[in-house]
Amino acid sequence: YGYHIYAAAALAHFDADWGKANFERVLLLIRDIANPSRNDTYFPMFRHKDWYHGSSWASGISLPVSPTGMNQESSSEAIASYEAVALYGKTMAAIF
Repeated sequence: YGYHIYAAAALAHFDADWGKANFERVLLLIRDIANPSRNDTYFPMFRHKDWYHGSSWASGISLPVSPTGMNQESSSEAIASYEAVALYGKTMAAIF
């Protein structure tokens, strides 16, 4: 979802009305990959982040796609997705 969140941040930066109109939709994408709330009943907390190994797993931490149940496809994509979340937050803070 990082690519989509980054694109939404760029769109919102140049079109604040679009950002306001689509805020909740983009927030759903963010909550799916980087939800920080234990109280969210719809999305798990930090679905992809493994705090013990210090990396993000492409398919989450429970899908059996490798012998350990985890796979890491691209660290750069993981970093870019979290950067996109931060950029979206900064952009939306300036709008609201």
